[in-house]
Amino acid sequence: MLPLTPANNWTPTILFCGGSDMPDDYWGNYSFPNYNTWEYPASKNCQRLTPEPQDGSSPAYQQDDDMLEGRTMGQFISLPDGTLLVVNGGTNGTAGYATATGMTPNFGDMPFGESLAAGPVGTPAIYNPNMPQGSRWSNAGLGNSKIARLYHSSAMLLPDGSVMIAGSNPNVDVNLTTIYPTTYTTEIFYPPYFSASTRPHPTGIPKQLSYGGAYFNITVPASSYAGSANAAAANTSVVLSRGGFTTHAMNMGQRHLQLNNTYTVNSDGSYVLHVAQAPPIPNVFQPGPSLLFVVVNGIPSNGTMLIVGSGNIETQPTSAVSDLPPSVQNNDAKGTGSGDSSNGGSSSSGPSTGLIIAGVVGGIALIGIVGAVFGICVSRRRRAASRQHPAAAYAMGTTRSGYMGGSGMAADHARHSDSSAFVPLQQENASAAWNASSVSLHSSPYRDEYGGRPSVADSYDPYNPEGARRVDGYRS
Repeated sequence: MLPLTPANNWTPTILFCGGSDMPDDYWGNYSFPNYNTWEYPASKNCQRLTPEPQDGSSPAYQQDDDMLEGRTMGQFISLPDGTLLVVNGGTNGTAGYATATGMTPNFGDMPFGESLAAGPVGTPAIYNPNMPQGSRWSNAGLGNSKIARLYHSSAMLLPDGSVMIAGSNPNVDVNLTTIYPTTYTTEIFYPPYFSASTRPHPTGIPKQLSYGGAYFNITVPASSYAGSANAAAANTSVVLSRGGFTTHAMNMGQRHLQLNNTYTVNSDGSYVLHVAQAPPIPNVFQPGPSLLFVVVNGIPSNGTMLIVGSGNIETQPTSAVSDLPPSVQNNDAKGTGSGDSSNGGSSSSGPSTGLIIAGVVGGIALIGIVGAVFGICVSRRRRAASRQHPAAAYAMGTTRSGYMGGSGMAADHARHSDSSAFVPLQQENASAAWNASSVSLHSSPYRDEYGGRPSVADSYDPYNPEGARRVDGYRS
């Protein structure tokens, strides 16, 4: 589902992309397909469908931009900035598994084990619905994963705006030795907005929203952005995001809804957002938990968990939408955030890949001369790296040229970057690992002061975990 916004009157529109257009007779029966599906290219085609057009017309599919490559089992994740990330999947084949096909009756001749898909797509892509048609897809600068994510893969947006990616098992049971094995390795993908040196730190976010009713205020401090306060306030959105339930390359119940707002800019550079409650149409964004993000110049804050409506499955009370005060600007007010926090700025500073490689090579050369000193330096370096944010270890830039052709539209508030990062997620301390039998979700709720996770300074090879260097653990 595309973002529900005041501009589209919160009208649901669904985007369908990829999959397979194999002929009916290729699919075979419930035992196995008739065709070698891994040889059949996945579709690039994308279509939009608005099931309930506001003008009363009949629903009809509309051709949208093709994906950058054919992809089967790709999974869409709605990002806080209003774009959609597609991850995982393969360039050929379909979901599922089998021990034979109508063309390959012997399992020993199956080139990819039981997998009915091949050609894992390691590079994600971002779809921007606010760009002109013909320029909505980009993968420029996006990090690449070496891990095959095929059948039984999952992805989920996290409260800090990163995306957890896990799974893949195109096999009838656990199989750790086949070409596309059962996969337990989890990764975190950091979208381009992690290149920003300043992130918003809003205050005053309520614990519960109603469907209609009196507006509420959120304060954005001057330290949350750099540059003109008027420009930042005008380019700020407040969004509700619900990740849904993720399995089999889809997120059931996933929603992204923008709340209506105006603003008042203060002389000290802070500004107050006057935010409407959820629209009084509970069927569009159903009652229950949601993350609320404040997005300034395409850069999201950490998400704050709240409850929409009563939080229960029941008829929801609704109220009339209250009028918002008019926006008030202040031409002298400016932000005090460090560095760039806008769409057109430069990337945040951090060690480049070349510098990291050079440091490693130099360190190896020095081992034979000053081994003891080297050991001390490495120890200190790891401790320092553990205090960095992952974005600092992956240099990222910002550019609008990544999207294919066309010029940006006024409604496009997303940050366009030429880089992103995949980082392996590991739990080093088994005693700190989550245990369903001993942990109460009520005893350790999500805290708004969440400070991110440490950097991964050492290399990690998912295909050779025994020989990999250890990395800093995940901090929950």
